[in-house]
Amino acid sequence: MKVRWRLVRLGLYPFAKLLGVEVRGRRNLVDGPQILACNHVSNIDPLIVGWSSGREVHFLAKEELFTANRWFEWLIRGWNAWPVRRGSGDTEALDRCSWLLQHRQSLVLFPEGSRSRSGRMQRYRLGVGLLAVENRVPVIPVRMQGIERSWISYKVDRDFARLGLRSRPTGKTRIKVAFGRPVRPQDFRPGRKGYAEVTKEVERCARELGD
Repeated sequence: MKVRWRLVRLGLYPFAKLLGVEVRGRRNLVDGPQILACNHVSNIDPLIVGWSSGREVHFLAKEELFTANRWFEWLIRGWNAWPVRRGSGDTEALDRCSWLLQHRQSLVLFPEGSRSRSGRMQRYRLGVGLLAVENRVPVIPVRMQGIERSWISYKVDRDFARLGLRSRPTGKTRIKVAFGRPVRPQDFRPGRKGYAEVTKEVERCARELGD
């Protein structure tokens, strides 16, 4: 684990406690390469999932974030973020994900593709199944709950707040992060059907992690 990652995670500990983050199922994470497939409701999700995992992980982030300003680019690159072009098939980003997995890294993906406006889970896209099957790595379903009702989402998801999709909280909301048992790709064949089956199973398991 990089020294910078350790320092950032340690620095985030009081922040996570202030948010009231509750973590369960962390023991389901495996040694070696894996994909953490999580639902997506807020811009703060990567920080919360990364802190909750207790290990160094890598993310994809929209490429626009890397041109916002130099300080922010330095910050997210230090948090192992990699750029991805949204709205088109970014084969370079897929190749980078495969490279990370082949080098025994843990990768966080948000298979819904974008934040859920309502906070309810959306359908998962096939990319998570493709990467799991082609690289023969397990997928850890991750379910986050409560963020969309929290003050941090109200602050960082200002676009949603302006649309009335995030309300100012009247009290403290607990944020729950649950890690499910691994979905292993060995029983699924390469090809679109296999990718779809893995993706469907990961989504099913993530939904079952909800209260």
